[in-house]
Amino acid sequence: MSNIFLFIVFTSFIFALLLTRESQDLSKKIPQNSLGLNEEKLTHLHFYFHDIVSGRNPTIVQVASADITNTSSTYFAAIMMIDDPLTEGPERSSKQVGRAQGIYVSASLSELSISSTHSVTFQ
Repeated sequence: MSNIFLFIVFTSFIFALLLTRESQDLSKKIPQNSLGLNEEKLTHLHFYFHDIVSGRNPTIVQVASADITNTSSTYFAAIMMIDDPLTEGPERSSKQVGRAQGIYVSASLSELSISSTHSVTFQ
């Protein structure tokens, strides 16, 4: 398997983990009545990223690398840009609900480690 394929598979796995983990309480709670709110509502967002790595219209493209990238077992220093469709279901043919745009960077020489930043927009 090519390094790029392993990179994409690993990245998808990391996002699946991040999207299913319970969030940590890192925010300050503000009383609802001080904001003029009555009843608290919970919204659960569930959508799928689609990294399209080949074909005529890929949504993930390598934009930079270092001399070490292609010989590194971790694909170190590879920088990938994404503009992925987000869909309601896991199939690419599912209704598109938005886009995820951002950067993946392979960030470790010794282990698989990805640093990423994304913006998610909904239609």
